[in-house]
Amino acid sequence: MNNVLQTLRGKNIHLIGITGAEGSALLRFLLSNGIDTIVAHDFLAGNSLEKSYKLYHKGVESRERDRHFKQFLEDVSRVKLRLDTDYLCDVRSADAIFVPQSWRLYRQNTPLWEVKKGGVPFYSLTRMYLDFAPAKMIAVTGTVGKGSVANLIYQILKKSQKPVHLAGNDTWMMQNVDKLFHLGKEDILVLEISHRQLLDGFTKAPPFIVITNIYPNHLDEVSWEEYKNLKFSLPKLQGSEGIAILNFDFPELRELGNELKSKVLYFSSKSQDKNTKNVQKIYDTIMSNKFDHYPENILAAGSVVEQFGVTSEQMQGILPTIPKPPARMEYLRTISGIDIFDDLKSTTPWATLAGLHYLLPRYKKMYLICGGETKGISYISFCEEMKKIPIEVVILASELAHVLQSNLPKSQLHKSSTLEDAFRVANGRAKSGECIVVSPAAAFFYRDFIAGKKSIRKLATSLLPKAQE
Repeated sequence: MNNVLQTLRGKNIHLIGITGAEGSALLRFLLSNGIDTIVAHDFLAGNSLEKSYKLYHKGVESRERDRHFKQFLEDVSRVKLRLDTDYLCDVRSADAIFVPQSWRLYRQNTPLWEVKKGGVPFYSLTRMYLDFAPAKMIAVTGTVGKGSVANLIYQILKKSQKPVHLAGNDTWMMQNVDKLFHLGKEDILVLEISHRQLLDGFTKAPPFIVITNIYPNHLDEVSWEEYKNLKFSLPKLQGSEGIAILNFDFPELRELGNELKSKVLYFSSKSQDKNTKNVQKIYDTIMSNKFDHYPENILAAGSVVEQFGVTSEQMQGILPTIPKPPARMEYLRTISGIDIFDDLKSTTPWATLAGLHYLLPRYKKMYLICGGETKGISYISFCEEMKKIPIEVVILASELAHVLQSNLPKSQLHKSSTLEDAFRVANGRAKSGECIVVSPAAAFFYRDFIAGKKSIRKLATSLLPKAQE
C-alpha cells in the first residue's frame, strides 16, 4: 500500500462525486495519508453540499453523521473544488481519477469515458480494497442477496470473537477506508461487491469468494454474457489456494465451478447433500424459516464461516440474535391487524419474489407496492409467479407499470401516482391478518418516489387505524 501512496504523491488527482459515501471516504483516506494535490468534483451547487452529503450517508445515525460532515467540510477546504457548472473542469489533465461505482449512470460524466479511453488510470474504492487491503478477504457477489449474505458473515464471525470488518457496496453508510488499510494479516475483511465495482478493474483475487446466485440483471448497461463474465472474473483470478463458494442450484455456477483452479464448495436449498458438513447438520432448521433471514442467505453464510472454525452449534445459537439489515424486509408497524414491511433494497424481480415467498406462509394475502425502471430485464416469470400467490399489486407510474399492466390481470393491479397514494390504496384494501410490502422490484425507486418526499417509515406511521367493522 505504501508503494501505491508514494506513486500518487505530487500527482494531479481528480476525485469524482465527493459528497457520496465512496467519494468522501476516498477524500479522507488520501488526505490522511498526506496526499493533497486533489481536485474534487460534484455536479451539485455549493449550497447543496450538506444536503447531498447527508442524503448519501442516510444510514448513519444523525449525530454521528453531523460529526462526520464537519470533518468533511475541513477536508473539502484543503482541496480544489469543481462544482455545478465547473464540474469536470480540467479533468483531462488528471494523472489519476478516483470514481464511485455509479459514475457511468450519469450523463454529466460523458467526458470521463473519453478520458478513460485516453489511458488515464481510474481507481475505485473496491479496487483499492481488493488490490491493497492486507486483511484476509471474503468477497461476496451475485445478483440477489449479496448485501444480506455479507452482513450475515460479518455478524456471525463478529459474535464468534473473530477480528472481522465489513465494507463495500452499501452506499448509505460510512466507508472507513482509512482504517481498513491499517488491518493486519490476521484480520478478516468482508466485502460486498456489485458488477459496477468490478468494471474499473482489479489485479488480485480475494482468497474467499461467494457467488450467491446469477440472474440476467442490468441488461440496460451490459449484455447477459458481459454481466456473467464480470461476476465470474473474481473467482477465475483465484489460484489453487483460493476457495470459491457457489450456489449449486444455478447451472451457470455449476459450470463455472468446473472451470476454476481454486477449491470449490457449494451450497444448495434444493439438495441437502450439496452443502458443507456443518451446514448439513442444521439444514432442516435453516430451511424451516425459523430465523429472520432467507434460508438461501444462511446457507451461503454458513458455508463461509465454517472455513473460519465456526461450528454448526455456534451458528444455530448466533443466528436468532442477528437482526435484518435496514430496508430488507424490515418490519415497520402493525395497524388494524395489518403488518407493514420496508423492502426498499429489493430492486430486482428476483429479490422481491424472494421476500414475498418468505412472508407467504404467514399471511392470508399480501399487498405489494412497487415501481421503477426495468433495466432491460424480462418480467414474464415475475408476473407468472405473482398470478400463483394471494397478492394484489399497487404499481407506481413508471416503466415497470407498463410491463405489469400488459402481463397481470386487471383485478390484481392498482395504479398510483405517488407513494403516499399507494399506501392509501393498499391500506384501504388490506384486512386484518394481511400485510403491505414496499418492495420496488425495479431500479431507482428511491430517486423517483422518495427523495425529497416523505420516507416509507413516515408514511407507514401516518396511517390511521380503520374503524371497526
